Amino acid sequence: MKKFMPLFVLLLCFAYVFSNAQIRIAVLPFQNMDGKLNLNIHCYKLQDSVAKLLKEKDPDEKFFHIVPLDSIDMIVAEFNLNPNNPQYLSDLWKVVKNFNVEKVVTGNFNLQEDRFLINAYVYDIYTKLPNSQYQAKDIFKREATIMEAVPVIVKRILPALGVK
Repeated sequence: MKKFMPLFVLLLCFAYVFSNAQIRIAVLPFQNMDGKLNLNIHCYKLQDSVAKLLKEKDPDEKFFHIVPLDSIDMIVAEFNLNPNNPQYLSDLWKVVKNFNVEKVVTGNFNLQEDRFLINAYVYDIYTKLPNSQYQAKDIFKREATIMEAVPVIVKRILPALGVK
């Protein structure tokens, strides 16, 4: 019995560490589904703002760790990933392999009659499918107020990242 006690304690320690492990998340540029190149700036503004607000929601990284945006930008540039390209979502998975993450946060937008229709999703990298329960869909904002969508996005997707 005494032989098994240290092994049992070690197993309990590993179980505790892995049960409380934070997940790694990559926040990628949003896809410009409109096709107008002058709107691409919003791809990166939304990415940056969502990542910053997510960090504010978990500053101690108790639940998740956000991959730094400069690391993401470097790899996105290396793979020449273009958020204006219709193949963006399929090309995205080539890039994601380099981040060692469990979840990917990204979305898309489309300009419809002077308003942006914005959607955001949390993808599981193993299934490559978005979480069907926690999505930020059908957010309409004018260009001047597009950043007002960010708190709405974060509020809707946060439970998919383990935060209640």
